[in-house]
Amino acid sequence: MLCTLNCTSLVVVTLMAISEYKYLSAEQRAQFLEQGWVKIPQAVPPENIARFTEDVWIRLGFDPNDKATWTKEKIHMPRHREIPTKDFMPKAWGAMCELLGGDERIDKTLFESCGDSLIVNLGTEEWEDVDPKDLGNWHMFTHFLDSGEQGLTVIVLFNDIKPRAGGTYIAPDGISNVIQWLYEHPEGADVFAQDPDGSRSICSIQSCTNFVELTGEAGDVVLLHPFMPHSASKNHLRIPRFITNPPVTLKEPFNLNRENPLDYSLVEQKTLRILGVNSLPDWHIKGERRRFTPRTRAGKDAMIMEEVARMKAHALKTGRPVDSMHLNGPVPYQVVIG
Repeated sequence: MLCTLNCTSLVVVTLMAISEYKYLSAEQRAQFLEQGWVKIPQAVPPENIARFTEDVWIRLGFDPNDKATWTKEKIHMPRHREIPTKDFMPKAWGAMCELLGGDERIDKTLFESCGDSLIVNLGTEEWEDVDPKDLGNWHMFTHFLDSGEQGLTVIVLFNDIKPRAGGTYIAPDGISNVIQWLYEHPEGADVFAQDPDGSRSICSIQSCTNFVELTGEAGDVVLLHPFMPHSASKNHLRIPRFITNPPVTLKEPFNLNRENPLDYSLVEQKTLRILGVNSLPDWHIKGERRRFTPRTRAGKDAMIMEEVARMKAHALKTGRPVDSMHLNGPVPYQVVIG
């Protein structure tokens, strides 16, 4: 059962903190507290989008004008270049800091940059329409109710994404399912132990009724509550879709029992509101915080050298230098703290 609701003081917290916000409007804050997500339009300068996409087809080894060469539907590309997050997308960085309670809470030594590790969805020749519940890839990334390894789920759009063109689907009402499950299971969850259709996972996606297809323009950034269930979708239009999911990690776990209610971040407020409480003084994890390597890493190591070879071959033809951190082999990868 959900905790007894007492939302009066929670509303006061939000209203009293209004003067502290410079990047998120009142409407955006209200949407985040209600739906668990917000879009920051034109958050990435066009020159940064251009730099990270200028050689994407060379790296892929596909002809952008010949779909017959698109031999894979979805590709998680490795990173060759990076820019500090606050410089890559300053508007989004400001919004991220406000959602998380200030930049001093963010670990800038871990995943402090955005890179060109594009997530590509090229679609296939034919897809039948699929009910969002049946997309088969519903998930979220966290271990415990207070885990800070994924302070937000961040989606950066590198090209215009139209409806039915592979935009990420989210289930805002599924946040409640995740939060309630994690509250009742202080031993935590295995973030990769999701059933294929999500029906018996902690997302309980089959009980959800609110589904949103994230569309937008190149440079838009969507910021999601870390407990937001999300899923890849089908690219019916076969317009190449390019996004990234740069992580943002906190120095400490979320604090759901702060002495001063004004210190709660918007993410923490959303979690507490769903549980119907102002704090959780007696809730503590009953498991060990873990480290894990993202599951796409093994495949990316193999792709790095393939992409570097294509980039070198292109450089020989054009005289342009190869812009990659991997010229001397794959760079060691950081693990995520759970």
